[in-house]
Amino acid sequence: MKHRQKYFRFINTFFVVLPTTFVISIVTHLMKGTFIENRIDLFFKSWLLLLPIAYLCVLLLLPLADKITNRILK
Repeated sequence: MKHRQKYFRFINTFFVVLPTTFVISIVTHLMKGTFIENRIDLFFKSWLLLLPIAYLCVLLLLPLADKITNRILK
């Protein structure tokens, strides 16, 4: 059970970041008009670049967010 909880935050974060970065990439490319030019490959390349960056940022910021939330709710 402890082993399961050890990796829970990493896996949970991945499944939050995955659709979030996907939606952000879609909106960004729609605003740029790259879908009109049939550049789906550019979309997936940018999404794959954005995914690990966002994942690391969230993992680094979660402990700080937990501390701030705990202080607010005390």
